[in-house]
Amino acid sequence: MPERVDPPYRREMLDRVRAAAGRLRREDWVDLGLAALMAAVVVVDGFSHTLGTAGQGATTVWGLAEIAPLAVRRRFPLAVWLTILALVAAQAAVTGTNEGFGVFFALLVGCYTVAAHTPRRTAVTCLLLLVPVVAYTNWRSTGHLLDDTAFIVTLVSGFWIAGRVVWSRNQLVLRLAEQSEDLRRGRAAEARALAAEQRERIARDVHDVVAHSVSLMVVQAEAGEAQLPADAASAECLRAIQRVGRSTLTELRGLLSALGDDTAGTSAPDRPDAVRAPSPRLRDADLLVSELAAAGLAVDLTVEGDAGRLPAGVDLAAYRILQEALTNALRHAGAATVRARVVAGPDEVVVDVVDVGGGARTNGDAPGSGRGLPGMRERARLYGGEVEAGPTDDGFRVRARIPVPAVAAVPR
Repeated sequence: MPERVDPPYRREMLDRVRAAAGRLRREDWVDLGLAALMAAVVVVDGFSHTLGTAGQGATTVWGLAEIAPLAVRRRFPLAVWLTILALVAAQAAVTGTNEGFGVFFALLVGCYTVAAHTPRRTAVTCLLLLVPVVAYTNWRSTGHLLDDTAFIVTLVSGFWIAGRVVWSRNQLVLRLAEQSEDLRRGRAAEARALAAEQRERIARDVHDVVAHSVSLMVVQAEAGEAQLPADAASAECLRAIQRVGRSTLTELRGLLSALGDDTAGTSAPDRPDAVRAPSPRLRDADLLVSELAAAGLAVDLTVEGDAGRLPAGVDLAAYRILQEALTNALRHAGAATVRARVVAGPDEVVVDVVDVGGGARTNGDAPGSGRGLPGMRERARLYGGEVEAGPTDDGFRVRARIPVPAVAAVPR
């Protein structure tokens, strides 16, 4: 038996139906189902009252017509409500009655919908339009304007009030969603700013520690080559060290330029000081204390030992830990007094920061970025050290211990 082939026009019509169904939202399917359910009730009511009679048949048809707009009630709430009012008035004008489940369903659900999905002024206006329509249908049905008008308007107004409650709830949800999105964007911007700041700080650290050391290696290799005969075997090794060192410095300059380029579009050439400015050291701790004092933090700083003979990396790590600990005290301890002590010994560097009078804190980072203590621990761990932090009886304490390598740096 040959396979049946649908005509082209039928396939085109089916494709259009599938496309239209695919554009329907979940709310549209719910509205269609609700309208179908109410229509079924109207039809059953018509059969139970002898649908074949002229009066009951007309009431059923009008009821189905008044319910039909509810299938798209949430897509076009105002148009649906105006259509329902026009159909109710037309039914009263043509049949002289306002009876039937169709009128009942259409007015209640339509008024609820226009109240729940339109602004307040529009919703109030739509409710006021109900009064003359109901009065007119009562006049056509009983010959009196006010018969049952108050009852019907009160009943429908109850659904209108329920719709306004839903409207208010939906607006609250939208505002909360907008606030959540604003908060997310703010946190993302803060994270980008922190990342840019960290890149700049890393660039300064690399410039001062790594680039300085490589430059010193190149200079020492050049000096060593100058003291050797031109045909000495070790001279070529020293020249190789110079070539690798210069290549490394070139790569470092590219790395510093990349690190100085933040997400806001401001590159390192636009802000040369962000990369080229030397990183601070423990010898600059007094300047740090002065800046924090200007910000309102009382700091009692004591530096013991010769910090100038520390290796550059250890010196920088100790300074950064001191800086972060004092910044956390300023952020979280309020009007507390801070005692800071730095001991630069031959074997280790100890940074001890205690704030007193700011109240105990269970978390040294809250409510900040959450990177303070992890960052301090990571810097100390890089050189085999450790950081202890926790609340005291009336404040908070940070204590870092960083070992000093056996080979100390050249005094700077």
